[in-house]
Amino acid sequence: MRGFGVAPGGRSTTAIGAVMSLRIKVFLLAVLPLLLLSGVIAWVGVQMEREFSREQKRIFEGGLRASKEKELESHLKMAFSVIEPVLNNKSLSERDAQAEVKRILTHLRYGQDGYFFLYDGNGVNLVHPIQKDLVGRNLHDLQDSEGRFVIRDLLRVAQQGGGVVHYRWNKPSTGKEDEKVGYVRMLPRWGWMLGSGLYDVSAEVGKSLKQINANVQHTFRSILLVLALTILLIIALVFAINLHESRLADRHLRGLVHNFIQLQVDERRRFSRELHDGINQLMVAAKFQIDLALTQAGKGNDQYRDSLGKALGTLDTAIKEVRHISHALRPILLDEMGLEPALKNLLERFRERSGVAVQWVYELDPEPVPDDTGIMIYRVIQEGLTNIERHAGARRVSLALRQAGKAIQLALHDDGRGFEPDGFTTGRGIGLKNMRERTELLGGQFRLESSPGGGTHIYATLPMDSVSLD
Repeated sequence: MRGFGVAPGGRSTTAIGAVMSLRIKVFLLAVLPLLLLSGVIAWVGVQMEREFSREQKRIFEGGLRASKEKELESHLKMAFSVIEPVLNNKSLSERDAQAEVKRILTHLRYGQDGYFFLYDGNGVNLVHPIQKDLVGRNLHDLQDSEGRFVIRDLLRVAQQGGGVVHYRWNKPSTGKEDEKVGYVRMLPRWGWMLGSGLYDVSAEVGKSLKQINANVQHTFRSILLVLALTILLIIALVFAINLHESRLADRHLRGLVHNFIQLQVDERRRFSRELHDGINQLMVAAKFQIDLALTQAGKGNDQYRDSLGKALGTLDTAIKEVRHISHALRPILLDEMGLEPALKNLLERFRERSGVAVQWVYELDPEPVPDDTGIMIYRVIQEGLTNIERHAGARRVSLALRQAGKAIQLALHDDGRGFEPDGFTTGRGIGLKNMRERTELLGGQFRLESSPGGGTHIYATLPMDSVSLD
């Protein structure tokens, strides 16, 4: 019977697939922005870490170098304070004073690699406690591994009032050339240059920065770990919620299909009963009347004409009953003329039976409405009019069908006595429940509004590309 058959497996599978697709979309909508945000945060964090490291290196290296320079200046002041008594001793000859100064500076040390050096104005080394083979040599043109004239630069800065010079020199503890910061001042009495230096400034900066970077990376990793755990927690929550909603949707879908199949069974049972109690009895009565007419005719009894007349009347009643049942199964006008004429005929017969004024609007596109959507619209309206006729006590009814893109919007209103819709939502009101389930089975939406004394308003939206229910 077209219009009332359903393939539960196919429809259920399609609907479950739609639910799964929706669940995946919701899952992606919840998780993808979070993952994108996490990626942005991670990228920004990496960039900030790099910028922070560069800035820390610049600040720390500048501060450390300034600190080392202050330290060297203090060491040099200490050396001057040690040799100052010799310089101020008038009893010593010039030669003895110079020898005493050299002796003091040769033995004056601090730290593992700290010492003092002394040069005359021409670049001849006078004191070098570590590399004694340099003493007495003119190192004015000595260059380090980077091509810098070390002694020239030291003399130039000392003659300008003293200060800091960066160069490379052999480190005493390793015997290898290393970065050194030297601080020099002139000894005005003899025009000598006194100086000292510190090694490993860059190495110390690098070591400190490495520790700072390690701390920053540890903090950054901790933040990423917390962020990852938060993402996993949110994903788990979204998955759990979607799983719960999916199970509810599956349960609702199974109930919907079950109820619709039960509706088919009930309708088929009613049609079977009508066929048995109506058509079958009429056909049996007509058979008996024809048999009686034949018997009467065989006996020459003129009453056979009355019996044939009764048989014809019975057959006419049976034909009308067949038409009624056929129309209940599927309206002929819906197949032959289309949805608009079929609805017009349905409303006209409703008006004639009930005396209720009917106003209706039909604003659908010219192209034919799909069979399943058409029969579903017809059945929903038919059920609604039946409810109005039986229960509403209405004086006016309005019906509107309008096109909304790829969907059809249906609105059915009456000014009857209305009711509390709680009975409908809790399972009572079979007719209204059937209307809702018919609509939802096609992927549509159904809404009911009613209140005592306020009439009843039914809204339904049905897609044009619904799944076949044949």
